[in-house]
Amino acid sequence: AFPKRMSTHKMSAASTCTEALADIARSEKAIEALAVIHDSCTKTSESLIANQQLGLGYPCKIGDYDECNAATPILHASGIKSVQAVTFCVLGLIAKNGMPRPEGGAMGGVCLPSVCQEQSLTSPEFIGYLDHTLESDLALTSLGRKYLLNIRDTVELSKHTDASFTCGAHKVAFDSGSMTVVGILVVLLTLLVVATVSEYWAPSIYRRMGVLGEAFNAGRTLGRLFKTDRKSKTFQCLDGLRALSMGWVILGHELAFEASIGYINPFAALPPTGALKGWLAQILFSSRYAVDSFFFISGFLVFHTTIKKLKESKSSVTPGWILYYVLYRWLRLTPTYMMCILLWWKIAPLLGSGPLWFHWQFFMGLCDNFWWSNLLYVNNLIPWGMGENNTCFFHGWYLANDMQFYMLTPILVMIYMRSIKAAAAVSVSMILVSTITAFLFAKSYEWSAADLDGEAVQAYDRYGYIMPWFRIPAYLIGIVLAMVWLHAGNGPRAKMDTFLASVLEMFALSLIGMCVFGGIDADQHRPCDYNMWPMGPVQCGSGPEWDTTERAIYASLTKPTWCVGLAILCFVAFLGQAGVAGWFLSHEAWIVPARLSFGMYLLHPLIINVWFQKQTQFFRWSAVDFVLRFFGVFSVTFLSAIALNLLLEGPFAHITRAIFTSRMKKRVKVLEEVAEEEIQAVHKIDAKLLDTRPAGTVTPQESSEDE
Repeated sequence: AFPKRMSTHKMSAASTCTEALADIARSEKAIEALAVIHDSCTKTSESLIANQQLGLGYPCKIGDYDECNAATPILHASGIKSVQAVTFCVLGLIAKNGMPRPEGGAMGGVCLPSVCQEQSLTSPEFIGYLDHTLESDLALTSLGRKYLLNIRDTVELSKHTDASFTCGAHKVAFDSGSMTVVGILVVLLTLLVVATVSEYWAPSIYRRMGVLGEAFNAGRTLGRLFKTDRKSKTFQCLDGLRALSMGWVILGHELAFEASIGYINPFAALPPTGALKGWLAQILFSSRYAVDSFFFISGFLVFHTTIKKLKESKSSVTPGWILYYVLYRWLRLTPTYMMCILLWWKIAPLLGSGPLWFHWQFFMGLCDNFWWSNLLYVNNLIPWGMGENNTCFFHGWYLANDMQFYMLTPILVMIYMRSIKAAAAVSVSMILVSTITAFLFAKSYEWSAADLDGEAVQAYDRYGYIMPWFRIPAYLIGIVLAMVWLHAGNGPRAKMDTFLASVLEMFALSLIGMCVFGGIDADQHRPCDYNMWPMGPVQCGSGPEWDTTERAIYASLTKPTWCVGLAILCFVAFLGQAGVAGWFLSHEAWIVPARLSFGMYLLHPLIINVWFQKQTQFFRWSAVDFVLRFFGVFSVTFLSAIALNLLLEGPFAHITRAIFTSRMKKRVKVLEEVAEEEIQAVHKIDAKLLDTRPAGTVTPQESSEDE
């Protein structure tokens, strides 16, 4: 009772699969195994009925992966030779083009003989077998008929959507690349152990290690890391801002990754009935502002430090200085950055398996093709128009933008050294041009920054969110604050009226609060599917509340407004007049997390994905569970960042400083020698002039000395 056999490999695989299914569905010996197999599957027909009644999308259910695997030894005991093992196949995690579906979730899961492949499940032969067998095969057991009927309903669901099947545990093999990374880690760990132990037990070896010994000495690295006294307390509020922003990034990414995997109780989580429609949920949805905080801090510190050092050394911006400036930054960041990419690319995929683990194969493929764009800090532009989720080490887009802004800074420094007003005017003009352009693009192409707006958010992510020309206002606002502080706030009398300081603090906090909670109207209705627009025929996302202009304002103006609020608050805090907010941000408790923020930013998606992608079930939304998962991720990330600091970040920072400090000392010594030679030459000329001058004349130097 099989349709005509087809000759291709795809169809042969389908025939093998159908033969195995027939043996299971007909055999009385397989009843016990089939009971476990069928129980592990989602009951798609029941889901379809509920779905049609509710009209709210497919329930996020995946079946029971572990129960399916438990059926294999029962099959062995049943004596069916044609079926040696079973595998679990999930519908809806990937699209028919082979890409992960951005909406996450699933439409069903079925437990099948391991000979069944993803491609065979949607072949005409397989579908024909199911229809024909269910109609005419009288040898099927009662349970076998139910089992095949459920499989047919699941396959039918695939025919009417863009969803496809993914099967198996998706284990990744240990390869030469993984071995290379392990070798690098062993070398670094060996240096750490030798340097730390030899300082006390073999001082001669420690002395011969030189700079390497000092760099990889764990005791000294930890001492520098956990040292809580500051050289200057003026900018101490930036520690709190950096540490809190890092925690905020983790909080937002936890929600994003959970939602992309799926909830078994989406009605308890998502609007219009779930917890994420409330005011507190806006703290989660607004976590993207944390990246703008990093840009703001970076712009302020880079510009302020550069101007101070140039003035102290009485140097100017030359091509050689710019090369030194860029090379120092690249060497300071890249070793740690690239090692984290290698851990993401070659080590993390080895740490698990399961129905969701196929995401790691997708991540690896992106790094296979585009790792070099991270090395050159252009991964926000290459591949073009793919958005942050389709790049190697996806959150590295921030570092690419930051490096590009850093390389632009010398231009503003040169203008500032000539004219403070001109530099401020250029910076403000760039902020305005970028913001206005972002508004025009958002309005023209119907972008949205509201997270539940489906395709409008995807369009914004691809062409707006990670692009440097739209993200630079935050960095430039930090630079403007540095200019203001260098010009007006850095003197001994830099204090303002107490009442005015309180007013400015409240105004800054109001701007910040408006940005965080101002988007709540957009999160009161059902989320748009990822291929739906909020302004479409179906009411979803911000569609019922905002028009295209309001969405464009939200996408373009909120980030600069956020940074203006930070700039005002920080200026008052620098003066020591920021009240409770200044005290909170300046507390010593933030010093260590702030120092670890670079490593924590690099590592936290790796930790989240290793944990979350190993799940064999979707998440259940609960505020308590969410908070506990956050603290678990934060704690492991914090400890991992300490390890990263010991092995890479701290040592390479020390080595880079040693190299460039040595070069600077040599340069200063050469300049001092040249200056001394020039002084000696001037003295010789003065001596000759004194010998040849007419009697009774007085030199300008002698006249000034007399005065």
